[in-house]
Amino acid sequence: MIRVLVVDDSRTFRKALRLIFSRSPDISVVGEAESAEEALSLLGVLSPDVVTLDIEMPGMGGLLLAERIRTDFSARILVVSGQTHLGSRTAVEALLKGAHDILEKPADMETNPLFRASVLRKVRELSGMNVPLPVCHEPLVPPSGMRSRDFPSLLAVGGSTGGPASLSGLLGKLSGEPLPPVLVVQHMAPAILPHLAERLQQEFGIESRMAFQGEILLPGTLRIAPGGVHIRLERNGQGDLVVRLEDDAGHSPHVPSIDRLFESVALAAGAQAIGVLLSGLGDDGARGLLSIRKAGGETLAEAPETAAAPGMPSAAIGLKAVRHVLPAASIGLALAGWFRERSS
Repeated sequence: MIRVLVVDDSRTFRKALRLIFSRSPDISVVGEAESAEEALSLLGVLSPDVVTLDIEMPGMGGLLLAERIRTDFSARILVVSGQTHLGSRTAVEALLKGAHDILEKPADMETNPLFRASVLRKVRELSGMNVPLPVCHEPLVPPSGMRSRDFPSLLAVGGSTGGPASLSGLLGKLSGEPLPPVLVVQHMAPAILPHLAERLQQEFGIESRMAFQGEILLPGTLRIAPGGVHIRLERNGQGDLVVRLEDDAGHSPHVPSIDRLFESVALAAGAQAIGVLLSGLGDDGARGLLSIRKAGGETLAEAPETAAAPGMPSAAIGLKAVRHVLPAASIGLALAGWFRERSS
């Protein structure tokens, strides 16, 4: 039985969610809270698997509560809020604070079949991520043994559920460091991605924006793959790394595909590439990371026991695609040391 705590200051919306969940025999609403403060008092007592969370509430509010849940509890967070609008800065902020997924709250929540199907599916997906989230201490010394002694030509990063918070932890250790071009595939609603790029630039001072067709990747910049198309890299006649965007032929469960990016990185950058796989459900990126390792590149994965969703890094580890397994912030610490050493 999946245990759900519903947090919303609207009694009407709490009632609607309870009704939706009551029609599913595998889901039980173990409690309701009308404020973040009340939710905190219930979390330790009720031990829910999933918290559905409104953002705009009196008092502490949903964003701070999401941060507290991620730090102190193992419950997964599904934001269900009229304040997210799936393309807003609020949605990005919620994901960076630790929310695992987002649904926009419709006015006809109780009778909307699309919303009902979506909220049930997402709660079931999140409840399967039952690995605890202990506080992890970074190693005092970054891992050694990077294969190439040259400064890398690319850092490619893939993430899905829980990925934005992991990406933030990684980039926090790279701020102010010499950087190769950074290219990120993050599975999320396409409308949110430009706001994610904007937020990363504001927080970390790395020039960040959406990648575009034919763009030449430059050191010290971060690009995010747009949603709805696949992204790959190739070398032009001058040896530059160039972005290629391609429509999906209908065969890929994820668009953009992390595997497709990583496989192109292995071909275009080889031993000069670094691939990093962060938190996410499923196995996208595992085969591609193996391609980078076989090409002589460096490969790292977020430690499954610290990832919000351990599926993707676990799949890569199972394929023996990963040379270093670390918490996200420790990956950033290791990369910073490698980049500093090779830029001097």
